[in-house]
Amino acid sequence: MPALQLSVPLDLASTLLGGQSFCWNETSPGSFTGWIQGMPVTLMVKHRQLLWNNPLLSPFRLEQYLSLDLDLESLLVPCRQDPWLPRAREAFPGLRPLREDPWECLANFICSSLKQIVQIRQINERLRRFFGGPQRNFPSPQRLAKAGEKALRQCQLGYRAKHLAATAKILAQEPQRLQIPDRWPTEQAAEHLEQLPGVGPKISRCVLLYAYGRWDAFPVDVWVTRLLHHLYFPGRRRTLRPGDWEAWSQQQFGPARGLAQLSLFHWYRTRPGARSRR
Repeated sequence: MPALQLSVPLDLASTLLGGQSFCWNETSPGSFTGWIQGMPVTLMVKHRQLLWNNPLLSPFRLEQYLSLDLDLESLLVPCRQDPWLPRAREAFPGLRPLREDPWECLANFICSSLKQIVQIRQINERLRRFFGGPQRNFPSPQRLAKAGEKALRQCQLGYRAKHLAATAKILAQEPQRLQIPDRWPTEQAAEHLEQLPGVGPKISRCVLLYAYGRWDAFPVDVWVTRLLHHLYFPGRRRTLRPGDWEAWSQQQFGPARGLAQLSLFHWYRTRPGARSRR
């Protein structure tokens, strides 16, 4: 079994099951089975080594997918004076940002509206089972466009099937739409993604953060709004608008605000007494 010596903490459960990706399951204690770049694989950590069972996946691919090349502490230096982020980092030091496949990440989050994390994982599994072929690969835009909205509803997508089918149809004809130039600022990249059906500010920023490595993308959903009000604006009755959160998060956390959100979100959602839903 291939192995990679770890130079940073790695918490597979928090990283793979915490709402960045939805193709992973813990098949036995400490053992996680899913897909990376279309390849099935099982991951585990033992004695500060990352082990995996698919030799077709190189150590470089694992390092990239799990962002093991990132010095998170250095990136989060501007956040050291924040009153809450150090607690979140201390609670989950092995939480890593993922670099997901852009199409699968986009499709997952189109399906995520008003869904819990476990339900999104179930949708991902159904899409693979119904449309992914013998290897249960995540179906391409072309495959889902051909399947159409009616077939997608069989995966219990509800109204989300309409958006996913429409976006798949566009990307099947224009796959270059997912090729976002590095020179584009994150706001421009978000506006570009938001031209697709079913993609709003929250989804666009999730995709930019979890698939494109845009560490300054700051997704705001129900949980994030709740934690921001509870921790930073206690007693405030009126919620801030999305544009206000953008400006505030940039001032509070700087260019690594997406990484700060990832840690705060996971810590707040999993704290004692919190309901584990997205």
